[in-house]
Amino acid sequence: MDKEIEVVLPPFKKELVVECYVEREMPIKVLVTETDPYFDTLRFPFVNDAEIQLKRGLVLDSIPLSPYLDFASRKFYNYGQTWANSDTTQPLELTVKSKDGRYLTGSTQFLPLPDIDTVEVRYSSENDSLAGILVWINDFQNQSNFYRVIMNLDSLTGAPAVDFTFTDNGLDGNKFPVGTSFRFEKGKTMFVRLYHVEQQYYNYLRAMEAAARANGNPFAQPATVYSPMKGGGFGIFTTLNYRTIKLKL
Repeated sequence: MDKEIEVVLPPFKKELVVECYVEREMPIKVLVTETDPYFDTLRFPFVNDAEIQLKRGLVLDSIPLSPYLDFASRKFYNYGQTWANSDTTQPLELTVKSKDGRYLTGSTQFLPLPDIDTVEVRYSSENDSLAGILVWINDFQNQSNFYRVIMNLDSLTGAPAVDFTFTDNGLDGNKFPVGTSFRFEKGKTMFVRLYHVEQQYYNYLRAMEAAARANGNPFAQPATVYSPMKGGGFGIFTTLNYRTIKLKL
């Protein structure tokens, strides 16, 4: 009952892929790669011949090739700048051009830091050696807000124990909680980071989650990666606005 079917794939067009996250008082770091066919041999598709320009208000800077491994975010970047971004009032525009004419452009601006009211550590009534965390957030009024929570056990450089995104739909301007179940060992140290993110970054994260779930699953709905950057390819250029709290469980 077997039948071999040959599927002729169309020619593959390589496109640029860009990631750039701008933080307060931190150097600018950019990762530039390119897409590969799904069935191609695994490689590191870095694009190291790109021209990158960052516009901050009326100031235009070039971002040089400067490989950098960021242990905190567990990401590698192949372009970087040594000066730290201290001006959080100016709009930012990023343009990436490769030597063969491909390009991506994007824009972003710093949002207010999230307003954490309180963080509670609670213990299970059935097993007091297990702890849960409740973060109370003071929401910003009269606007749509998007958030991300990341929690790391013992170290900021490890894999997140908690990572999820959410919106303030139906909660505009109110104080509201987000939290975890009772699943963390008492006595551990937890780093809680609450991000106030742009809608474009929220949509990008949700699209990446859907793509990861669909990868290799023949029963999943096909997922398209959302790209707020314009041009020939995919990318995200956004600011990271977050507060970090260290807790003893």
